[in-house]
Amino acid sequence: LELLVEKAIGTSERPLGGGEALRRVLECVASGILLEDGPGIKDPCEKEAVDAIAYLNKQQCEDITQSAQIALRLCAFGQMHKVLGMDSKPLKSRKSLGAIGKDSIGRVMIWILFFFCIQKSTF
Repeated sequence: LELLVEKAIGTSERPLGGGEALRRVLECVASGILLEDGPGIKDPCEKEAVDAIAYLNKQQCEDITQSAQIALRLCAFGQMHKVLGMDSKPLKSRKSLGAIGKDSIGRVMIWILFFFCIQKSTF
């Protein structure tokens, strides 16, 4: 998952906000990259082509993909608080809260790992 997060965020042409980074990773997972007939995730540390998600079985890959699709739909309809397991907050004026550079990928990864590991099927 760390490889996927790094690639999804690191290939952006501009710095991403936290929500944008999460959405971009969800888009990658929801696209079916983990599925049996998907491209998979190649481990860049190995000499030969090794699938970094080979330890997941077919059902786990389908469950993760489905959860990402549901989460992406919720985000698209302004319900990211449900994805993160938070109470909704009243709308405030939009202010730039900064952007995430490649040095802040760790924070986004923690949220993504939290989402996939803790809230597997609570939607």
